[in-house]
Amino acid sequence: MDGRDVRTVRRARAGVATTGKRARSDAHRHPMIRSPQARSPFAAALDVFARDHADPVAGFFGPDSLTWRVNRETAVYLGGMRALLMQIAHPKVAQGVADHSNFRDNPLGRLRRTFDTVHAMVFGTRDEAVAAALRLHEVHARVRGRLADPINGMTAEYHANDPELLLWVFATLVDSSLLSYQTFVEPLRAPEETAFYEEARTFATLCGIDADELPPDIAAFRAYVRQVVRGGELVITPTAREIAETLLKGPPPLYPFQPSNYVLAAGMLPVELRERFGIGWTLPVRATYSIGVRVVRRLVPHMPDVLRQVPSSRRAARRCERVTSLAA
Repeated sequence: MDGRDVRTVRRARAGVATTGKRARSDAHRHPMIRSPQARSPFAAALDVFARDHADPVAGFFGPDSLTWRVNRETAVYLGGMRALLMQIAHPKVAQGVADHSNFRDNPLGRLRRTFDTVHAMVFGTRDEAVAAALRLHEVHARVRGRLADPINGMTAEYHANDPELLLWVFATLVDSSLLSYQTFVEPLRAPEETAFYEEARTFATLCGIDADELPPDIAAFRAYVRQVVRGGELVITPTAREIAETLLKGPPPLYPFQPSNYVLAAGMLPVELRERFGIGWTLPVRATYSIGVRVVRRLVPHMPDVLRQVPSSRRAARRCERVTSLAA
């Protein structure tokens, strides 16, 4: 993202419309500009960013991207529990989940909604990705409240579009995706990790995060994650503990899989958070996790695409192939 893009998105979040002459002249061509949502400054800024950084058919990433390569793997979503637990380790994220979701009745609903939104941004067309980003921004705008469990040195008010919270949730998704892919699918070379993070910066813009708020490279990103995990920002409140117990237990139909949720969380969480959540890392748990990783790693290369790849990635690949064949 260049300096102009950064200024555009930043001003939009401050409430200043900055679409410019080009955006106005293209209003008749781009459907997002005509929608009611597009009247918001964030939507206007996102529309400008989309025209400069996305293909109408392939979207923001495309078949040759590391983002598609990593996120199409169903095995990557074995890290979903890790990402959720890391997110609710932040008291304000946990409170937002408790106040604005029905996690008790539908404990995995937030995980499913998160994946649906991520898939639309990653594998959708330009318009589909922008629409998903706008929906996410609007939902976050309504998620506000106060901490039920006061934390020393932390303001009681929270809102989901707080840049600090957006950055942490983004970081848990990116970090967990990288870890899951390299644990269950294959290792990535250093240049590939660098490329994946560079592409993730575009995903961050769709999430409403300004480029100047992001760690500049993969090394700084990992340092940021370590600093937050080891610092004082993450506190396992009673609210977070209740959510974690509900997530690990899962809904009644999935009770038989409860041990796998526990083992995945124990094996993949940072040590500090595993201990704070009180998730044991006993010898049987370690052995089960190690065996599970080896089994999945051996199965993945032999799985048919219909099982190995998420449905949205297969649809996106077919969409791009049709366009390529028509252009040939």
